[in-house]
Amino acid sequence: MLNEAANPDTVLVIAFQPMIATASGMPFAWQAVATSQGRSFSQLAAALAPEARPQLEMARISAAIAGAASAGLLDGEALLAIPVGAAGRAPEALLAHLFRTAIEHRVPVERIVVEINADERGDLACVTALAQACVERGIAIAFDSFAVGPLAVRLLGRFTPRFVKLDAGLVRNISDSSSRRVIIEGVLRLARNMDVTLIANGIVRREDLVMLCTMGIRHMQGDWIAPALAHPLPRPHLARREPRTNVPQHRRLAAHQRSAPTRPATATSIAQAL
Repeated sequence: MLNEAANPDTVLVIAFQPMIATASGMPFAWQAVATSQGRSFSQLAAALAPEARPQLEMARISAAIAGAASAGLLDGEALLAIPVGAAGRAPEALLAHLFRTAIEHRVPVERIVVEINADERGDLACVTALAQACVERGIAIAFDSFAVGPLAVRLLGRFTPRFVKLDAGLVRNISDSSSRRVIIEGVLRLARNMDVTLIANGIVRREDLVMLCTMGIRHMQGDWIAPALAHPLPRPHLARREPRTNVPQHRRLAAHQRSAPTRPATATSIAQAL
């Protein structure tokens, strides 16, 4: 999906990465990933003046919703997670644009999740303002890059997100780090108490997948699990609901991996790992 961004010479390319529930082996949500000529969205935004960033954010929102609708990703019950930057200091304008675009493409707003970066380098006031604006408008939120720092903890103490995505730095090589396992186990207990789905993001090794499943994490995302694609799956393969069970059905996960031959070869080790 292409969309003109704030700079007329910049064209956003939107792909969709699934968040996989191991209970079904199917996506329960899709994250919109925006790039342009090999540059990430964060690189694009950093190159703009602060006052120009909201227009780029609106371009991402438009492309994400239009692309998901066109690909049929919302024909089932899966969610659409759209990252929205808080640094633009224009939450009301961004969310109003989201509503208009959703109406235009006949996408129910309750199927959209605004993904907010909980990275410790963020501005707490801006992030809180965006989260609060979403709550007031009835839009579900999620926290990305969650690393149990002061900013992330404050956000989780004030808001109840639909899901929390662990920072890849916590997840990577988790089988080799007992201290990070203790941290993740604490976040997992908190998430369960809040009825919040915890997602392990950035898995790259078989042993880490095994460890995370053993710890009780049942939702995964990452290029090794399933990469972002412009047209991810045909309509018959779309998820019907977000699983809540903690019992993984390993053969279904294996079948899901076989349905996408363009994924990295290492993804075939998921079934063996489980």
